[in-house]
Amino acid sequence: MELFPYEPRPGQEELIALVRRAAERGERLCVHAPTGFGKTPAVLAGLLQAARTRGLRILWAVRTGNETDRPIEELKELARSRGIAVPALSIRGKRDMCLLGRRLGVSDYAGVSALCRLRRRDCPYFSRLTEVIPSLDGPKTFSEVLTEAKSMGVCPYFYQLRLLEDATLVSLSYNYVLGPTGRVLRRAFRFSKSILVVDEAHNIPDAACSLNSDSITLNTVDRAISEIIKYFPEETDLVQKVRALRAAMEAVSGPVTEDSTFSPTDLLVESGVGDEDLERMASLGEAVYRARIEEGKVPRSYLHRLAEFLSLASASVGEEGVAFLVTRESRGVRFEVWDMRAPEILGEVWPSFRAVVLMSGTLAPVETFAEVAGLEGCSSKVFPSMADPSKVVSLITAGLTTRGEKMSEEMVDGYVETIGDFISAVPANVAVFSASYRIQGEILPGLAEAAAETGRRLLVESEGMTGDEAARVLAELKSAARSGHHAVLVAPMGGRFAEGADLPGEELAAVFLVGIPFDRPNTRTRLKISYYSRLFPGRGRFIAYVVPALRRASQALGRVIRSRSEGGAFVLGDERYSFRRYFELLPDYVRTTARVVRPYEVGDEVRSWSEGALKRRGGPATP
Repeated sequence: MELFPYEPRPGQEELIALVRRAAERGERLCVHAPTGFGKTPAVLAGLLQAARTRGLRILWAVRTGNETDRPIEELKELARSRGIAVPALSIRGKRDMCLLGRRLGVSDYAGVSALCRLRRRDCPYFSRLTEVIPSLDGPKTFSEVLTEAKSMGVCPYFYQLRLLEDATLVSLSYNYVLGPTGRVLRRAFRFSKSILVVDEAHNIPDAACSLNSDSITLNTVDRAISEIIKYFPEETDLVQKVRALRAAMEAVSGPVTEDSTFSPTDLLVESGVGDEDLERMASLGEAVYRARIEEGKVPRSYLHRLAEFLSLASASVGEEGVAFLVTRESRGVRFEVWDMRAPEILGEVWPSFRAVVLMSGTLAPVETFAEVAGLEGCSSKVFPSMADPSKVVSLITAGLTTRGEKMSEEMVDGYVETIGDFISAVPANVAVFSASYRIQGEILPGLAEAAAETGRRLLVESEGMTGDEAARVLAELKSAARSGHHAVLVAPMGGRFAEGADLPGEELAAVFLVGIPFDRPNTRTRLKISYYSRLFPGRGRFIAYVVPALRRASQALGRVIRSRSEGGAFVLGDERYSFRRYFELLPDYVRTTARVVRPYEVGDEVRSWSEGALKRRGGPATP
């Protein structure tokens, strides 16, 4: 246990041994362990032991850039407590690390990439790299690398790539493993001599699909036309073709009220756009990037975006598992190339690495996850919840359901009244997670009144909320817990706050789920179920529709119990949660404590729990 900086909790020593064995034997391991278990330090300890004995390196992949520092902070604790300094760093992309982009006000990924590609030779930060000798003698977060590079006046992005050569562990986003950006890693890391860790692995199938998908709007086409006219007025033939493309797209989308499919081949044939035109559009788009840089403007090209989208669409025609969707949204019409082939995409990733460890608190059923993630011959381990049943109350409400396209007024009133009783019964922060923004909108006016009646502040996740806005809401929620003036968080399951938010103690003591977060029964959902039914006969709907919904619900429930000392109140506000096929997919701490009650009983049941278990709740979780 030299490489583990804490007093082991139950199960952690077993996990360390499992991970070490998988890494040394070159296996694939799926680990389902609850939040607060301490997965990160335990997995690190097992991997570092294997890395020492086998000369291996570690790639730690996370869903978003904001999560990359987690393993680095654990390694810093290892250095503080055991004096073991592991050379490691968390890395970010050019958008976060480009000093020239910051100076010129370029903040989007495409713009920064173009700026780096076209201005690298005369970039003062890049040219100074030859004057420094990078050194990595311990764990460094991306912000520390950024500060260090700034102080030397060198490019932080390429400086971190030079540090990679000395790193035993690198923490990065999924994109570096799944997408073309992985090329920069392979220059410093031999994947065949590396162990890949996928954190919050339940997200990896969707991430793989997203990276292989793309979309544009009619506005993209309009601006592409404007670019040609402005920068290349002699390209009258190309303007005519893109205008014809625009007319064909408008004709396809005209009858669409929600979503439908389209044929990329038909659009290209009707407009006369061929492969040579796509190459020409991409080349002219690159010229637009250069022109805008020379003009002192943010490098951007809608023509280049259009060429990328059409090239991907054309290349994807006939591919089983790729769909072409046209969707009418509040801001216009979106055309999308949607790749559903997660098992195929991911199945080609795992063999590149010596060993793979995938972990999450919501991988169960692990066998189903392994199929969707393209994992063959993997071993698995499911660790039970840490929750003390005596500190947990779980209630399923009979008679309440969000089934159907729209709730009746009586059902809305039933939810609002029940949630009002729930809020008043808990002397701490609570969350109301809805199955969708639509359902949230139906109950929100009533919730605002209920919160006001109990003196609670209402904090709402709105559709399209920015990262800064979300950070302010999270800060207000934490502040409300400290001040004793408790708040009600209202958000959708599958949103920013229902997954990933760390809210220990009174920061979040109870959750009310409004409905089950099934995908809308639209064209997209039907296509996904159809595709997975062909891949997994007899189980397509379960894998593509049921499991993801219950996983989102489980993630929302998991915001409450963050350590062994904590309990929680869980109200599953939809009678369908009692159905066996759904109930069996819920977290074990809910399954072992759940009771079906009438809505009018919720307030008394939760109040009784509050008077007992809540008083014994502990403070913030520790690693």
